[in-house]
Amino acid sequence: MTDRTIPRELHHSWFPARAAGNAEPLVLLNSLATTTEIWAPLLPDLTAETDVLCLDYAGHGRSPARRCPADLDELARQITEVMDARGVTHAHIAGVSIGGMSALRLAATAGNRIRSVAVIGSTPVTDRDLWHSRKEVVRQWGTRGLLTDVLRRWFTDDYARAQPEVVDAYARMLTDTVDSAYSAFCDVLAGVDMRDELAKITCPTVVISGAADAAATVAQGREIADRIDDARQEVLPGAAHMLQAMAPHRVAALVRENIRRAT
Repeated sequence: MTDRTIPRELHHSWFPARAAGNAEPLVLLNSLATTTEIWAPLLPDLTAETDVLCLDYAGHGRSPARRCPADLDELARQITEVMDARGVTHAHIAGVSIGGMSALRLAATAGNRIRSVAVIGSTPVTDRDLWHSRKEVVRQWGTRGLLTDVLRRWFTDDYARAQPEVVDAYARMLTDTVDSAYSAFCDVLAGVDMRDELAKITCPTVVISGAADAAATVAQGREIADRIDDARQEVLPGAAHMLQAMAPHRVAALVRENIRRAT
């Protein structure tokens, strides 16, 4: 693994493939208030034949908060800057929640660079009131004020009881997120409606939904898949919003299968 911070300060990590393959690199995009750490359980599978690039958004992980995006387009530009800095001309992309939305935006606006997309626990349109409410909570109490509500949406009760150390790690990532950065991303998420642009996406796409995900429902995932010609939906039984944590091997297998469809 190699770590690097690009001139504009977004930290990223590069994980080389363990064996030669024919695919372009895979770019992994985190959910809000998490870091590249979320991909650790998937990396042994994902790097079998594919180079992997992970990055931390502004104010997350090792990226400072001085350059938070104003909207989803700016976030997509920041992602392509990291790709350019690493010399990645074409890539497969997989993202969780806002990471999935960013992947879709890139596929719709820079489709010549994107070979395939895996959308994990994402929606085509966001709840403006929810994100305004989250921003107000952070203004008053910081990200710690979100812990109970957010963790309940991220994981099922059964999973939280069985895997408390995983839930604790995600709680730490949430509370370590810079408050001003979280607030800025709330503004980004309050203005997302991708429904009209999804038809522009032509690359192979898999939409991975959790049957127990209240944050990005199966119906919302189906709407994404229905609006993209070469898309299908996979529903994971019993999984809540953090699908990559609750079912890492299954998610990795679906991402790899989608990459093979494009190569």
